[in-house]
Amino acid sequence: MDTSDFRRTLIELFPRLSVETAKIVAPTSKQYNCVAYAAGDVGQWWGTEVAGDYWPDHASRTRRLESLIEVFTSLGFQRCQDSSLESGYEKVVLYEEQGEWTHAARQTSTGRWRSKLGEGPLIEHLSPESLSGGAYGEPTVYMRRPAPLTAGAMTD
Repeated sequence: MDTSDFRRTLIELFPRLSVETAKIVAPTSKQYNCVAYAAGDVGQWWGTEVAGDYWPDHASRTRRLESLIEVFTSLGFQRCQDSSLESGYEKVVLYEEQGEWTHAARQTSTGRWRSKLGEGPLIEHLSPESLSGGAYGEPTVYMRRPAPLTAGAMTD
């Protein structure tokens, strides 16, 4: 699929995502997914449904939104009010549809957001709302944690 076809597919899946505001920042990969990327792990697939997928032991292995909140809470994230860029913090947003988690995205240091699209590419988009109303439902839970001060900190 060429880039223009993929961009059209993105718009079909996510009606609020405009071609002008979304860009592909990493190629297609089956190595990791959205939850893994938002958690800072691009070495393994995080999931609840397939045996062998990584899922933290301390979190319920369900598709309920509460399970994904447990995952990010264990990583030091706490709920916050919104998607605004806050100095000294990293943020993630959790998407849901009918009480089940569907997606997670991570904020960059510029205030834009990055989403790994399943086995597809990693994209950068303007806001969590760019993906709302589409295949991932709605962004409903915002979480933040203090940004690490070490050289090993998560990068964009």
